Amino acid sequence: MSHPLDFVTVEGLLAYGRALARRASERGLVQPLLKEVSGDDSDRVHAKIEQLRSFVDRSKAGFATAEAYQSARKSLIDDQLIFFAAWNTLLVEGSLQPLLRVTIGSVAKPTYRRPVAIVPRAQLTPTLAEGRIVLELGDDRFWLLPRDLGDRTLFFTMRHGVSQVDSKTHRVGCRLPNQLDRERGVAKADAVGAALARMIGVVGQQLDFLHLANYLDPRTFLHCISRSPNTKQLYERVSAALLQGASASEPIAEPALESSDFGWVTGLEKSLEVEEAARAFSVETSTAKQLMKDPLYCYPGGNSFFDLYVDVIDGLHRLGSAQKGKVACLYTHSSTLRALMIYLDPRPFHEAFSEFSDYKESQDNVVLLTLNKAACPAIQQRSACPNGSELCVIHGSRWSAREKIVSRLSLEPSSGSWRLSQEEILPVPVPRSKNCM
Repeated sequence: MSHPLDFVTVEGLLAYGRALARRASERGLVQPLLKEVSGDDSDRVHAKIEQLRSFVDRSKAGFATAEAYQSARKSLIDDQLIFFAAWNTLLVEGSLQPLLRVTIGSVAKPTYRRPVAIVPRAQLTPTLAEGRIVLELGDDRFWLLPRDLGDRTLFFTMRHGVSQVDSKTHRVGCRLPNQLDRERGVAKADAVGAALARMIGVVGQQLDFLHLANYLDPRTFLHCISRSPNTKQLYERVSAALLQGASASEPIAEPALESSDFGWVTGLEKSLEVEEAARAFSVETSTAKQLMKDPLYCYPGGNSFFDLYVDVIDGLHRLGSAQKGKVACLYTHSSTLRALMIYLDPRPFHEAFSEFSDYKESQDNVVLLTLNKAACPAIQQRSACPNGSELCVIHGSRWSAREKIVSRLSLEPSSGSWRLSQEEILPVPVPRSKNCM
C-alpha cells in the first residue's frame, strides 16, 4: 500500500518553494530572501535533513517553554527554501512524529478527564453542586459556576468575524493586516458583544443575589488582542456593548493570540497554492492537498500548524498563571480556536486534529475557558482533577445574526469515552432562586 505523500520529493519541494517565492514577490506582502538556483541545492537539503534529525532526537528531552522550542527550531534556519524542503521531506518520512509527543511547557494534554461545567439534570448531584452556583440553561441542563474565582483565571475567547480578505479563499495569517468586512464582519461583532453582555449580566445578577463579589464586572476585565486590526475592531465593538459608554482599558497585544504564519503564501488564493503544488509534484490537485493538510507541514518562510498549537496552548497557560483571579476577553482568530478545540478534545492530538481539520465561519464563536491553579474538590470525584494547571472547557457559543439561537458546547459521555458535543438551546434565562446552590 502506497503512502499518501509518496509523491513528495526533494526536487518537487524545491520547485514548489521557488514557485511560491515568485508569487510572494508579485504580491509584495512578503519578500522572500531567495538564493539563485544552484547545482548543490539537493546536497544542501540532505545536509539540513541530518541537522533536523539531530534536532528531533535532542527534542525528546523536552523544552521548558514554547519559546524555548521555537528558538531551538529557528536556530536551524539559515536558508528558508532549504529548510522548507528538508523539514517537509522528514514529514513525509514520518521522522517528525516524535515532536508531537515531546514535552513542551504546558502543551501536553492531561491524561485525566476534564471537569464538566454544563451537566444534565440526571447528573446534577449535591456533591457536584457543593460550593458552586448552579444556573438553569433550559432543556434540563445546568451551568456550574464557582462562587469566587480564587486562583482561577477566566477567558472569554472570541474570533473576529468575516474580514475583507476572506480566509475561506485566501491564506491570511499573521502577516496580513486584515480588517472586518464593513457589513457582515461588523454586524457579527456587534451581535457577539450584545449576546455576551446579556449572559454576563445574568451571572452578575445571580452573584449579587447571593451577596457575592461580582467577578464578572466588565469594568474589571482585561482585554487582549493580536496584531491584526480585525481583532482590535472586534474588541472595540464587544467592549462597547459590555461597558455601555464607560471607558475601556487599552487592549494588550498577546503573542499567543496571533494567527498562523503562512510565510511566502500569505495573501495567496488557496486554489493557486494547490495548483502550484500539483504542477511542482506532477499530481492532481486533490493529491497535492494532502501535503498541506498535515499538522507538521511547514509553509516556506513560515510555520506549521503544530508550531501555532504550541504557542497558543503554552501561551494561554502562561497568561492565565500571570492573571490569577481575573477575567480576560481574548480577541483572536479561527486558528487559535481550532488549537483550543484540539487541546480540549480528550482524544490524542492527531485524532482531534482530524476532527477539527477545518474551522468554518458557522462554528463556535465564543469559548469560555478557566485556568485553575488549585485543586477542584467540588468536582474531584467526577473528574479526578489533580493539583496543578489545567485548561477546562466551560462554555462555547455561536451567536446568530439575530441573536436568537445559542449553541452550547459541553463534554458528554459517549460509548465509555468523552467527546465534545453540541446542542442548540434558547438563550440563558434569568435563573430562579431555587436553582441556586
